[in-house]
Amino acid sequence: MAWQRFLFVLVLFFGVGCTSYNKNSEGLRYLGQARYNEAKIAFEAALKVEPNNADTYYNLATTYHQSGKISLQSGQSADAQLQYDQAFRNYQLALTYNPNHTEAHRGLAVLYMETFNENSAFNLLIDWYKTNVTSSEPKIELARLYQEYAQICQLQNRTDIAKECHDSAVKILQSVLVTDPTNYRALRASGYLKELAGDLQGAVTDYQRSFQSNPQQKDLENRIAKLINSE
Repeated sequence: MAWQRFLFVLVLFFGVGCTSYNKNSEGLRYLGQARYNEAKIAFEAALKVEPNNADTYYNLATTYHQSGKISLQSGQSADAQLQYDQAFRNYQLALTYNPNHTEAHRGLAVLYMETFNENSAFNLLIDWYKTNVTSSEPKIELARLYQEYAQICQLQNRTDIAKECHDSAVKILQSVLVTDPTNYRALRASGYLKELAGDLQGAVTDYQRSFQSNPQQKDLENRIAKLINSE
């Protein structure tokens, strides 16, 4: 009967989604436990059910990324390269299926930086910004990258470049907050810049505004309390 065929289609549709969701949840649980091989298997299983899911590709990329770090720390450079190659591939697939996937842009940019390819990291985020000039997310991620690179340059005694990158990060975040003054991620990033610069009062103010916009940031609540007690 027609209604039976309709019910079968519904069961099939929702059953597929549930299976993909369950496998992703399983993979994330394994990832949180640093059980990378099991996580990879779970995410691959999720992709067999839902092969166009950008989040699953991102999860898989993150797993390979973390696994590569462990291999590198253990002196297994050849295996680390294999893991990183898979991370690159899956971050890029995530962006193929969702060109505005914030976490995938972030993960890929970080991987570029970790493999000493900072030009590709900056180009990735600049290109994302150019295609989404009204969005806050590309600007925030670009500002974070500038600040992280500033810290690297500072450690290398490249102080002029470090200052330029820090100033660029500040300028970008200020432009975000002009148009999006309650953006909790921009406020948090701005607070961090001020904290690094020694402006603890300014950092606390931005952190508090960020927390007001998103009270789920329990770690930030603890950070605010620690800074207030240190003043």
